[in-house]
Amino acid sequence: MKINTNPIKGTVDYLPAEMELRQYAIDKILKTFKQNGFLQVKTPILENLNLLTSGDSGDNQKLMFKTVKRGEKLNLDKPTLTEADITEEGLRYDLTVPLARLYAGNREKLPMPFKAIQIDESFRAEKPQRGRNRQFTQCDIDIWGDESIFAEAEILIAAMLAYKNIGLQSITLKINDRRALASIIKYVGFKEEDVNKVCISLDKLDKIGKENVIAEIAKNFSEISGIDNMAGKLLEIISSLQASGNPQELTQYGNMDEIADNLQNLITTIKQFTEVNVVFDITVVRGQGYYTGTVFECYTTTGNFNRAIGGGGRYDKMLEKFVGNSVPAVGYSIGLDPVVMLLKESGKKVCDIKIALIYNKNCTLTEVIIAKNALINKYFKDQPAVSTFLEPKNYKAFFEKLKNCNFTHFVKIDDISVIKEL
Repeated sequence: MKINTNPIKGTVDYLPAEMELRQYAIDKILKTFKQNGFLQVKTPILENLNLLTSGDSGDNQKLMFKTVKRGEKLNLDKPTLTEADITEEGLRYDLTVPLARLYAGNREKLPMPFKAIQIDESFRAEKPQRGRNRQFTQCDIDIWGDESIFAEAEILIAAMLAYKNIGLQSITLKINDRRALASIIKYVGFKEEDVNKVCISLDKLDKIGKENVIAEIAKNFSEISGIDNMAGKLLEIISSLQASGNPQELTQYGNMDEIADNLQNLITTIKQFTEVNVVFDITVVRGQGYYTGTVFECYTTTGNFNRAIGGGGRYDKMLEKFVGNSVPAVGYSIGLDPVVMLLKESGKKVCDIKIALIYNKNCTLTEVIIAKNALINKYFKDQPAVSTFLEPKNYKAFFEKLKNCNFTHFVKIDDISVIKEL
């Protein structure tokens, strides 16, 4: 039987040229984060289901991949089996919840505030589309233990510098505060316990449009008298604030002087120390329910890509569910997949020297290795890659394959001083 060699839907095989570009981006991002004082950690891709389902992760929790119990724990003979009877663990759907677990278990070993880097893969069973797969890489930085706006500023400056250092331009950073949005939601008549559910619908505004968001909110709260008017009024206020882009106008809808001032301060500071366009946008929600304060998303006009290439926010109450007391926390995640896609589409090339050393069938093993080492030593400062190949029958086809793998030069073993560009 012929085996299907395509990757599973929503996953991707990366050939050498694209993998090289991905690693280039990771290296630049990691270097930038480390230069800004963040420390790298790593968590497992598997977590207990009770951990992954303990947070307010919105639709992400619904998109979780779950694993089946093994051995004696798996009893398929039990009548009326439920999902809980056969599942035990899940693949992480983001890096934030596992980081909270790591921090909760190791606080006594870590400085306060703790500034963490995670660059790793997450998994969501969502519909694959351009720049978004079911298996994807996130480049996260988080600060635990700092409740001041300095934490947001430090994280956002580092993230915006990372975009610059990998070569992305035309960046717009949109900033909001979930407390402001919650205040407006309550201002039009919703209760405190309704806020997260309303926010999940509002997070879809750019995807499904104003009228569909109103319809979804009305459907989700159909038991409330006058829900159509409440939802309509809410969207009118949001549209007005989005048009003005002035955080000071928030004070019309409750006691939000401090929130408005913090947003303005943050916007001014990020503009001062980066080259990105920074704006207040009340429609920035973030689908995860665990956000408690500032939230942010980043977009670029490069490549006609209308989805966020990164985002994050403050989630001060997440640790309460682990240890019983809250610790302030804020984080930002760069989506590696859309970033690399945009770099590739813009023609970005990694300028490393990559040499193909071509030898003939009469060469001895020793001769080939001596020649290879001589090339590596000669170009050591430029960090070359030297790969050996037996002389091909068809040079044209061979060179084309080398170019596909980002080789830049070739040389024949009979005269390694003559290096030619491909």
